[in-house]
Amino acid sequence: MEKNTEKKLYGSVLLKAAKILDTLAKDGGKTIQELSKETGITPSNLSKILETLIYIGYVIRDEAKLYYLGTKFMEYNTQNIEAERLLAISRPYLEELRAALNETIHLSVLENNKVVYIDKLEPQNQGIYMTSRIGLSRPLYSSGMGKAILSTFTQPQLSAYLDQTELVQLAKNTITDRAALTADLAEIRKRGFSIDDEEQEDDGYCVAVTIEKHDRVVGAMSVSFPKFRFSEEYRQKVVTELLTTKANIEKRLR
Repeated sequence: MEKNTEKKLYGSVLLKAAKILDTLAKDGGKTIQELSKETGITPSNLSKILETLIYIGYVIRDEAKLYYLGTKFMEYNTQNIEAERLLAISRPYLEELRAALNETIHLSVLENNKVVYIDKLEPQNQGIYMTSRIGLSRPLYSSGMGKAILSTFTQPQLSAYLDQTELVQLAKNTITDRAALTADLAEIRKRGFSIDDEEQEDDGYCVAVTIEKHDRVVGAMSVSFPKFRFSEEYRQKVVTELLTTKANIEKRLR
């Protein structure tokens, strides 16, 4: 007997919502009756789903009770375009940074209160490599790039982040105390760069800075290397190269 290989899907409401959004994407300005006719969803069900979509910004309704795609999708598209531009502009400078230091270079953006790696350059001819990868996300409180971004948060933003984030021990020196993290962020603001000293991974050391455009953070970048190569003199060299790269990228982003 032939087996049914059709994949079983869960969340029928999501499938209906997707159908509604697809319909509005093709031709906005629809009444509930028009949407019902085109999607096959009853007006009563449509009304409930649309209210939720309006609440989360995916759909808007005008005074004539016509429905359109919401501005949330424009925000997502803008974020994607901005990340792609940051990646394209930064790449040559990140390659120069790697050539100068021969260490692991990362580029990331902020997404859902985490840093997400959008680029990674490996060192040449080394036997030790970082476990990070493009697309991986890291907490803000434990990573160099994350803390660099976190240091730019306003006090209300920082308080909200800390209220909803559990500071979990991830490595030997992860900061799990709220007051200690707040003090560390103050130091980052003062010196202009962030340090991850075995806070995300044991035996790892990282120096990171934000990348800004018109005084708004659009990303962060870092230099990572094994802790055994650390010295104050070497860190200063890394900081100097990193700040030069930051200035070059930000100049192009203007």
